[in-house]
Amino acid sequence: MYRDLTRLAARFKTKLQWVVLKGRHSLSSPVARCLPVACYTSQPRKLLYCTYIQLFAMPKLDALSLPPTVAAQLWRGDHLVRAPMAGIPTGWDALDAELPGKGWPSQGLTEVLQPQAGTLEWRLTGMALQQCPAHKPVIALGPPLPPHASGLAQSGLAPGQLVWIHGSRPQDQLWALEQLLRANAAAALLAWLPQVQPEQIRRLQISAQQFEGLVFVFRPESSRHQASAAPLRLLVRSSQPWSLQLELLKRRGPVHEGTLELPAVPPSLQAVLPARLWPGTVPQPATLPSTTSTRAILLPDHDSDLGRPAAPTPPPRRQRAPQSSLQH
Repeated sequence: MYRDLTRLAARFKTKLQWVVLKGRHSLSSPVARCLPVACYTSQPRKLLYCTYIQLFAMPKLDALSLPPTVAAQLWRGDHLVRAPMAGIPTGWDALDAELPGKGWPSQGLTEVLQPQAGTLEWRLTGMALQQCPAHKPVIALGPPLPPHASGLAQSGLAPGQLVWIHGSRPQDQLWALEQLLRANAAAALLAWLPQVQPEQIRRLQISAQQFEGLVFVFRPESSRHQASAAPLRLLVRSSQPWSLQLELLKRRGPVHEGTLELPAVPPSLQAVLPARLWPGTVPQPATLPSTTSTRAILLPDHDSDLGRPAAPTPPPRRQRAPQSSLQH
């Protein structure tokens, strides 16, 4: 195999670089023989991707007996990555099963896209915010609408725990979010950044790697096709009342196809909401009245019982004879 790779590199006038995980190995290492990553050209910033390496070297990875330290750092793209910390449960088992760490991740950004700001954020994050430590605040940075304190209190978030920060300029909100990430003094950060750029997302992601709480960044659906350094990216819509339709756009794992239907009934309505209005309930067709013919019911005459003479029966109407069409 090494001879074939050497010939391939000589053909394209490249130099082989043997890179494994975070360290470099000599060519005598069995790991290095099976894990060459790419061929770098002699010109700077020119990379020749070697399909031969991917097709013939990577399948041999399963047959290797890797050291435990190397195997712990190895992640294959068709599996969910091993999260360094357990995630905070989202409140939906179907969503937890699709996320690394089985919940909302910490030490990283979670980017949420939605068609309209200010409608679905609290329903999506409410059950996770209930599990935040009570001695740390939950900070909402730049929400489009003032948070409804009494409604959030019914969801389990104490009004005294919520801190609302409003910035007049987008750059002020970015600066405030970066300082909050570095301070690491909040249980969760929720930031509405409709005008943030990809390079600013990357900078925030670097700062979020040292933050031990939840970080949600809300953006419009129109930024779906922009590059983003956030490790978790999703699109949320409202398909029907009290239900969320979720699409996983990016995660550290295999590509997720399809959508997730998540019921999102507020706790205050769960005890009083009729079963027919719950998400996923098929409405029953309305029962139409019977179309069978009805007969008139004749009531008895009670005038004789009261000592009064019965009402005279009206004479029958005389039918008019039809006129003859003949003229005499």
